[in-house]
Amino acid sequence: MRRESRAGWSRVCASKPRTPYHPWVKALRVVYLALGASTASLSVFIAVILQERGLSSQLIGLISGSGALALFGAIAFWGHIGDRVLGRRATLQLVVVIAIAIAVCIGLSPPPILLVILVIGFVCTHGGALALSDALALNALQNPARQYGKVRMMASLSFALATIGVGFACDRFGYSVTSLFYLFFGSCLVSAAFASPPDRDAATRSREAYASETSSRFGSTGTALRTQPRLLPLLATIAVVAAAMAVSSTFLSLRLIALGGQASDVAMSFGISAFAEIPGMFLSARLAHRFGLRGVFCLSAIAYAAAFVSWAVLLSPSAIVATRLLTGLAFAGITYSMVLAIGQLLPRALQATGQALYQGTASGIASAAGNMIGGVLYSVLGAPMLFLICAGLCVVGGLMALGTLPGRAIVTMGALDESIRT
Repeated sequence: MRRESRAGWSRVCASKPRTPYHPWVKALRVVYLALGASTASLSVFIAVILQERGLSSQLIGLISGSGALALFGAIAFWGHIGDRVLGRRATLQLVVVIAIAIAVCIGLSPPPILLVILVIGFVCTHGGALALSDALALNALQNPARQYGKVRMMASLSFALATIGVGFACDRFGYSVTSLFYLFFGSCLVSAAFASPPDRDAATRSREAYASETSSRFGSTGTALRTQPRLLPLLATIAVVAAAMAVSSTFLSLRLIALGGQASDVAMSFGISAFAEIPGMFLSARLAHRFGLRGVFCLSAIAYAAAFVSWAVLLSPSAIVATRLLTGLAFAGITYSMVLAIGQLLPRALQATGQALYQGTASGIASAAGNMIGGVLYSVLGAPMLFLICAGLCVVGGLMALGTLPGRAIVTMGALDESIRT
């Protein structure tokens, strides 16, 4: 009897047709694939490009911090344009087109002063692409808590593959080749965005914009902060952790080079971390059901702290690169919890602004502080002490998350499920 029932169930499952993915969900996956590859093409190597041009670690930290600080204002501007003027999809295409033009100029080996201006301009344009992509996805997906990780992991996959490939290309052809890679992948991102879902139809645009539109000196940013009082403490939490994470992006690369590593080691460092983000997204979704968003964030911050401690004692580039598996899992947890927390706290009409505030705080103000102060500490106290200080910041941020992040992940915002509805 048991065998017959199993056979019957197998026949039922075999006869049931598999439901295809919604075309717009496929388009979002392509958008994230192109986004991850374009980010890996140039952003990863900016610090070592500046070092190759003869700039000191203090100047690199100052430039990275200045670019990050400028990014905060720029990304708030892009969020406002995405929510109130052009829509998220058109704004995403605009920022990437501008970033492509800047990247080409960077590849032409300009004078140091012009290079610094171009780097800051690139950060202010491409830095808005992730926030706009997240806002586009959250407003489209029917169940972001379940679906976002599956879509977002495509960026991690392409970032990992592109970083490693571009790194080995730099070993052979030099760092100027990074601009050509960005030209290609950035063009792919602009093209893929045409097939992505419209972020808001005319009726929804007018109704929700009117509901959320109030006079504010700071536009949609002021509206978001006034609409949700919990938003500011949430941003303060990510700022503490992101200041430490900025050090891992900038000064870990310099540490690897100082220990005898090459461009391929820097690429492997970022690539392995990005590969780990893929299972990290699935793991974060499961942990969120059990421990909530605040639990995911707290565990991820503690994991990041453990990685920083290991960097303070390890002297082998290969060993440091291996620990990036842990940071990849942690980064996925922090990203998952923050994106969904913003999606849960703010209405649909303010999603681009909310995601821009998150990215602007993490990649802007916090990154500026981390890079500027980190550059001084790296030169004065050395890399080990800098990494230990960052470990402490991660612990503090994890404890703050227990009181600022939402508990359960409940975000039902968009209209698209993964499968086509009939």
